[in-house]
Amino acid sequence: MKNLNVLTLVLIALLTFSFTAYSQEKAAHLLNNTSFQKEIEKTEVQLIDVRTPKEYAEGTIEYAKNIDFLNENFLEQTKTLSKDKPVYIFCKSGKRSEKARNTLLENGFKQVYELDGGYTKWIEVKK
Repeated sequence: MKNLNVLTLVLIALLTFSFTAYSQEKAAHLLNNTSFQKEIEKTEVQLIDVRTPKEYAEGTIEYAKNIDFLNENFLEQTKTLSKDKPVYIFCKSGKRSEKARNTLLENGFKQVYELDGGYTKWIEVKK
């Protein structure tokens, strides 16, 4: 019984550590409007709008390239990007950009940063 209690405590500690590490990693790649703006003002930044072409046509962040995450050719279209340079991505609210980020990282991209809250939050703050 005593071994079971110790094992339970160790398991809880490991799960807590894993969740904390995941939360910190997630927070590190999410940039608020101010931080995102500061980063994309740098020269030759890779800024990608992962929304649909229709959403992109309705408004986007200046100089953003549209690569629709929902398009079956998403990865093919990202071949024009450098995997060694940071990529800054956004979608409408942050759900697609999170999936796109994971896809890019799984395919060799080193640094991918997301706009926290997406384009919706971006335009709210800019008003």
